[in-house]
Amino acid sequence: MQFFVGIDVSLDSSSICVIDERGVIIKEGKTDSDPTAIARFVRHKGRKIEHLGLETGSLSQWLHAGLSREGFRVTVMEARHVRAAFAAMRVKTDRNDARGIAQLIRLGWFKAVHVKAPSAQETRTLLNGRRFLVDKLTGIENSMRASLRNFGLKMGHVTRSKWAARARELAVGIPALELVIESLLRVRDALRQELRTIDRQLLDEAKADPGVGAVVALTFKSAVDDPTRFKRVRDVGPWLGLTPSRYQSGRTDIVGHITKAGDAGVRTALYEAATTVLSRVTRWSTIKNWGMRVASRSGAKKARVAIARKLAIVLLTMWRSQTPFRWSATQASA
Repeated sequence: MQFFVGIDVSLDSSSICVIDERGVIIKEGKTDSDPTAIARFVRHKGRKIEHLGLETGSLSQWLHAGLSREGFRVTVMEARHVRAAFAAMRVKTDRNDARGIAQLIRLGWFKAVHVKAPSAQETRTLLNGRRFLVDKLTGIENSMRASLRNFGLKMGHVTRSKWAARARELAVGIPALELVIESLLRVRDALRQELRTIDRQLLDEAKADPGVGAVVALTFKSAVDDPTRFKRVRDVGPWLGLTPSRYQSGRTDIVGHITKAGDAGVRTALYEAATTVLSRVTRWSTIKNWGMRVASRSGAKKARVAIARKLAIVLLTMWRSQTPFRWSATQASA
C-alpha cells in the first residue's frame, strides 16, 4: 500500500498528516521544522512513502533539499492553488491544512513549483542584499535632503561622488545640522563600501552572462534557474506576469492590465531595463525600433511592458542557444 504525506510548515514546528491510498489518516502530529525530524516522524517499518507535499514558503527550499536527501519524493506546491482548494474549509487549523495537503498530494490536484538550485539561491541572496543596501542608501540621502530643506537649504542635482562635499557645504554654520549630516554621511560611506563589495561579486558572476546588464541578467537567471523548464520561450512572458489579464463569460470579454504573476523582482528589473532601452540607450537595435513603434501607437507605458516581455524572451533564447545578443537582423543573418 502506498502512503502520502502532507506537511503544513511554520517557523518552529510543522503539522504532518500521513494517509494511505484510500485517503484514510494513518498518523498525524507535530514535529520540529527540520528535515531530519520530519523524516523520523514519517518513517515506519513496512510503510512505503510515495509522495511528500508542502506549500511554498520561506523554509520550503531548505526542507525540499533536506527531505530529498533523506530519500523521499518531495513536491513544493503553489500556495495560491492550495489556498483556493481550501477556500470552503470552515475551520482552518494547522492540522486541517496538513490533512488537506495530504489529500491534494494523493489526488494530484496541485501545481508543482520549480525549486531552484543552490547556486541560483546564492545569487538571489546577493541580489536581495544589494537591493536592501540600495534602499537604505537612498533613504539616508533622502533624510539628509529633508533635514537640509527644513532650513531652506536645497541639495539640487548632485552626483553621488560629490554628495558628501555638497551636504557639508550647506550644513556649515548650523551645529545641530552639522552633527546630523556628519553622522549620516559616516553611515552612508559604510553602506557604499559594502555595496561596492557586493557589486564586485555580482560583476564577477555576470561576466558569462551578456545582455542587458549584470544585475538584470543575474536577477533573471536566478529566477528562471533552468532554461529548459519552459516548453516555448514565449511562455516566460506569462510566467513573469507580463501579459494582459482577461475575464470572459458569455458576452462579457474584458482584457485588463498585466497579471503581475510570478517574481515581482524580475518583472521590475526588466521594466527598468525596457525604460533604459527606450530612453537612454543611443545605439539603435531591432528591439528599440519595435518599441518606438509600439510607443507611438499605444503609448510609452505599454511600450515599456512590451519591451520587458520581449527582453525576457530574448534572454531565455540567448541562454538556451548560448549565443550573444544581436543588435539587428542584418547581424543575425551574418
